[in-house]
Amino acid sequence: MKNPVISLGLSTPGIFILRHFKKYGIDVYGIDSNPKELGFYSRFGIKSVCPDPEFKGEEFRDYLIQFGKNFGVKPVLIPSSDKFVLPLNDYAKELSEYFLFTMPENDILRRLTSKRFSYELAVKHGFPAPKTCFANNVRELENFVREVEFPCILKPEFPESWRSGFLEEFCGGEKVIIVNSADEIFEKYDTIRKYDDRVIVQEIIQGEDKNLHYFVSYVDRNQNCLGSFTGIKERISPVHFGSASYVNIIYNEELENISVKWLKEMKFWGASGIEVKKDPRDNQFKLIEVNPRFGLWDEVGIRFGIDVAMMCYKELTGETQPGVVNKKINIRWISIHRDIRSSAEYVSKGILSPVEILKSYFDFPIYVGDMKWSDPKLTFHLIKSLIRGLFRKIFRKTKNN
Repeated sequence: MKNPVISLGLSTPGIFILRHFKKYGIDVYGIDSNPKELGFYSRFGIKSVCPDPEFKGEEFRDYLIQFGKNFGVKPVLIPSSDKFVLPLNDYAKELSEYFLFTMPENDILRRLTSKRFSYELAVKHGFPAPKTCFANNVRELENFVREVEFPCILKPEFPESWRSGFLEEFCGGEKVIIVNSADEIFEKYDTIRKYDDRVIVQEIIQGEDKNLHYFVSYVDRNQNCLGSFTGIKERISPVHFGSASYVNIIYNEELENISVKWLKEMKFWGASGIEVKKDPRDNQFKLIEVNPRFGLWDEVGIRFGIDVAMMCYKELTGETQPGVVNKKINIRWISIHRDIRSSAEYVSKGILSPVEILKSYFDFPIYVGDMKWSDPKLTFHLIKSLIRGLFRKIFRKTKNN
């Protein structure tokens, strides 16, 4: 009997897992705490709603254990969303009785999920990073603003901290807050720390979004990098501080070398993605964030032999596999429903022209990550959502005029 796969998360990367393993005759399940997540519209996999792992960790653990008792063999867990990473780390001992999953030692998943500790790990191992202040008090903040160039950003140590309640409203739903002066930093800091005292202040690395690069890899438990690839984020959603909507996959040896070295020094194993931005001041790649899980466009690797999800599955089920090296990659990845929205923002802000964006859609080969005719219900849902969003925008503009 083949070990089934459970995708922890049903956003875009989770949908790929549902589609992908079914092709190999492997039973696939998907769980998420948000019943409106995109994966519930997919025809692939068996889906169910679970307790929210961020706010109901113990309930989620008990739910997952009960779920695991239904199988004759241990299912393979593949987290494809941030919110499932920490529960795996925190309840690893209990869950390992029923499931197979990658788990680095020394609490490394919790440390990489934290913006604070991932920065400290970068500094410790010599991975370049932007100037950062973990604002424990006003005096530390005062010292920081004397040295840094504006604008800066304020962001949480853990992303979920600002995803609900007052702080979600205060941030306008954005991942970070941009500040343009020392006075603005102190004003925003005073407001935020009443609700979350783990505030991070960081310099913004200037330059266009095309300076954002990403490194995808699978490192096994013996610290062998079985496969990796790099990409340039041509467009992101939202602009400047979002996640990818259009990516140019191209080999970058420098980024590969520093990333693999860092992962090995931390004794990390599993699937991960490292986001960096090239700083025009010193031409160095500097850390933005780490995703210690299967990521948004990791799936494109199947087009050139670097199947990160399958590498994870094979290692956990005891199948030996050689490493894969491919330095002649030339392909684009796109999430259409995300990119149409981000493209409209790039055009409205005068960053890109409609002609430039249209031309990129014919820059073949292109791998489409979301809309597929083999998954019609999800595809039509995405098209309907785009049309609905367009009409809402037109209505708001007409109403304001």
